[in-house]
Amino acid sequence: MRGKKCWKRVTAVLMAFMMLVGLVMTNGITSEAYWYNSEGERYPNVGYRTHVQSKGWERTLTLNGRTSGTVGAGKRLEAIQIIVEPGYGVGVEYRTHIQSKGWEKTWKKDGETSGTSGEAKRLEAIQIRLTGTNKNKYDIYYRVQAQTYGWLGWVKNGAYAGTAGQAKRLEAIQIIIMPKTDYPTDYEGFDGTIGGGFVDMGKNPTTNGSGAVSYMTHVQSYGNQKWVSDGSISGTSGEGKRLEAISIKVNNAQLNNISGGIAYATHVQTYGWSQGWKYNGAASGTRGEGKRLEAIRIQLTGQLAQYYDVYYRVHAQTYGWLGWAKNGSIAGTSGLAKRLEAIQIVIIPKGEDAPNPLPAAPGAAAYVH
Repeated sequence: MRGKKCWKRVTAVLMAFMMLVGLVMTNGITSEAYWYNSEGERYPNVGYRTHVQSKGWERTLTLNGRTSGTVGAGKRLEAIQIIVEPGYGVGVEYRTHIQSKGWEKTWKKDGETSGTSGEAKRLEAIQIRLTGTNKNKYDIYYRVQAQTYGWLGWVKNGAYAGTAGQAKRLEAIQIIIMPKTDYPTDYEGFDGTIGGGFVDMGKNPTTNGSGAVSYMTHVQSYGNQKWVSDGSISGTSGEGKRLEAISIKVNNAQLNNISGGIAYATHVQTYGWSQGWKYNGAASGTRGEGKRLEAIRIQLTGQLAQYYDVYYRVHAQTYGWLGWAKNGSIAGTSGLAKRLEAIQIVIIPKGEDAPNPLPAAPGAAAYVH
């Protein structure tokens, strides 16, 4: 009996995928309906469609990294369906963060609907991961267009994509399945950066600080915040609270198990750079002295420094978000008596561009002195 149920489910998934691919083919893109590498090897197709504000469900399935949703129209995504082509030993499951409801408690699978319809609720974030016997042979990458931020970076394999605690809608999404060691940005037509795909807030974070790079700040009045990861915001915004200390660590398991660590130094009110470099989770700065952080330098150590860049930027008193600094250069201010109020940190592969520039002003300097 169990075998019959399993076969019926596989048949249903196969029929659903072929029907949806057929819809794509009838819209004039048959030559692009399948996903190959440069040697002609076929990869699993991933198809998806979204329910868009005032438009309803998209009529056709979107495939392999193309855009589902809208760009520049200010329309919220309200629901999504995702399906993977059978025959490769992989499936897909996913869940969304829904306005006023939070994260769905159960993961949806293979074409099921995640989100709402007819309730005018925006999607704010999403997680997607592979299932099946061959799930460890592939990565599933995805990135979202979020209100205010625009396109965020590519994330993979169940990582959060979108925003939390900011009431920002998702407007579009791109999804692709790739073999291990490949990145979307290796292929022509796939723009963006790797990492920085989720913007969380450190006061009440969604994440648990287990990303590729995690960091925790000590904030005036509040003390230690919770750990956040990979481009999320640690600190405060609009509250006039100074950062007083920071701890940073890396998760080598999320960086292809390459050896190495992270080092960082802070410029502290009165003390300057006198504390020197701190490493791998140690606190840099002060506690209980009422001293503000004014600037920071961060760099990778060991083999990590050969394969990855660390990018970081700070929110400085008066100036707001400054531009991205990387690999040991200074971010913040000096000689101006300005406090740091928040920070974002991202680790991305060598050769990739800086993460999404918003909300810093275009061309903003990373260091003001």
